[in-house]
Amino acid sequence: MIVEKMTDLIGNTPMIRIPDHVTGLKNISLYAKLEMLNPFGSVKDRTVWGMIKDDLDNIATNGMTIYENSSGNTAKSLAAIASSHGVKFKLVSALKKVREQKEILQILGADIEEIVNASNCFDPSDPNDPQYLIDKTVRDNPSKAYFPSQFTNEKNPAYHEETTAKEILDDLGKVDYFFGGLGTTGSSLGIATRLKSNNPEFKAIAVTAQSGHFIPGIRNMEQMIESSMFKKDYYHKIYRLSEEEGLQGMLTLARDCAILSGPSSGANFAVALRHLREEDAKLSVPCNAVFIVCDRMEWYISYIQERMPELFGHKELESPLHSFDSTAIHIVPAISANEIENWRSQNSGALIVDMRAPQSFDLFHVPYSMNMSENIFEKWVSSENPVSKETPVLLICAIGERSRHYAAYLSQRGFKAFNLEGGIMSWVDLGLAA
Repeated sequence: MIVEKMTDLIGNTPMIRIPDHVTGLKNISLYAKLEMLNPFGSVKDRTVWGMIKDDLDNIATNGMTIYENSSGNTAKSLAAIASSHGVKFKLVSALKKVREQKEILQILGADIEEIVNASNCFDPSDPNDPQYLIDKTVRDNPSKAYFPSQFTNEKNPAYHEETTAKEILDDLGKVDYFFGGLGTTGSSLGIATRLKSNNPEFKAIAVTAQSGHFIPGIRNMEQMIESSMFKKDYYHKIYRLSEEEGLQGMLTLARDCAILSGPSSGANFAVALRHLREEDAKLSVPCNAVFIVCDRMEWYISYIQERMPELFGHKELESPLHSFDSTAIHIVPAISANEIENWRSQNSGALIVDMRAPQSFDLFHVPYSMNMSENIFEKWVSSENPVSKETPVLLICAIGERSRHYAAYLSQRGFKAFNLEGGIMSWVDLGLAA
């Protein structure tokens, strides 16, 4: 087969049936849609091409720059396509990026602006939200800036409905269950819409990350506020998975099925097995289920090394942060905003650590607090001895959700960690920022 350009290879990806001895299913056939085989390595190749293909000639002719807010795969696809058409691409992003993803973007010549941690913990005080910044750039320079806006662009789900879902139905005829991780939610929404129209009994199952867990390409429920396409009631069930569960699913796909996928694909697979094994015993007729293999393993080696050092011959951490589930901790040491001063005076040498973005910290912060952006903070908090176990530590984020997770983690390890209940916004609401 000869093609004229790499974008000609987007789509028409194969499906593979997961063997019964791997799934343990008797009445349900589970298929993996191998979106990892798109030319730039992920399901986002379709998303990007669907959003920009009709405008690309105009973008190139007018010397426009493409802007996007992405944690990795969308940016990679955009950078590759833009570069091959002589178009500049700028990534403006706050979400964590795996090292290899960022390095590929650098190789492709992308301009990268990182707004550290701005949306890892939703922050109403942050003036530098990536979506807002890009929208403003487009408003100020409409003839020079082009923003596909994957979180709001209806072409995102529409292209998956038109192509990905059609391919699945052409291969299987009918699908009873579909499993997809939620990022922008575009691919899962588009695919599920068409599959449901073909089968009224169809069920769409969504996969999200547990609060405090980072699964590249999959968001947690607190972060879904950014995607206008998210429709909670559209899904039959929404699962929240830990990093560990996603990685174990990834390992099973690699070792038992020779599918070298990334952790989000492993998460989709893990949820599919969990849900379908419960459903299987209830069925009397054969059913088909599909999950998306979103991308390839190679992008995530550093991510895997940090969380599964034993795979590479290194000692596993005694209490790894990535496997900690703070939702199981019902009581976390906490203080209210009006107790901060009294708490500090009673705890000589105490640390107050603010995890917000530096820009937000500069706007206002609790007196005597120090700023430690989350990517640095995570390395500090998961180290063997981040602080003396006799030193009280008060953790602060915007609304108290992320800081609670870390306070619970440190408390479980025997440190004197506290969470500012309600976050910095509770302190601001008391008028203490004036």
